[in-house]
Amino acid sequence: MPRLGALLELSRDHHSALVMGRDARRAAAANDSAVWLETIARVEEYWRRNMSAHFVEEERLIELAGEKLDADAVARVLSDHAELRILAAGPCSLEPRARLRRFGELLSAHVRYEERVFFPQLEPHACTASATSTDPLSPNPAYPHTIPER
Repeated sequence: MPRLGALLELSRDHHSALVMGRDARRAAAANDSAVWLETIARVEEYWRRNMSAHFVEEERLIELAGEKLDADAVARVLSDHAELRILAAGPCSLEPRARLRRFGELLSAHVRYEERVFFPQLEPHACTASATSTDPLSPNPAYPHTIPER
């Protein structure tokens, strides 16, 4: 589904998130602790350069839409965000292999859920959610859209 405004940039970010999720799952499948540690470093860098700002922007739009969104869908998105923050930013109590596996699986499932279920809910409400005269679907200038390095 074509996206508008801020959802367009967030949707574009999802491609790199799916790639990162796939890479994390592949690294977890490897029997090489050096690969695990290298990939964890990439995940942590991805968090700092892209994912943390992405989550802030999504949560801003959720807040603007308020109670117009399905409460269960919002709860799932926010719960996923909380777990992904721990997995991506650390410190994390999981062993590296388990951390990568869980991160990769959850990130991929989260992106697919947002694209298929949550963004279609958010899109029509976000336009009217703001109490200000600004369009909440306009890209947020504070949101630094970046492409992670591989």
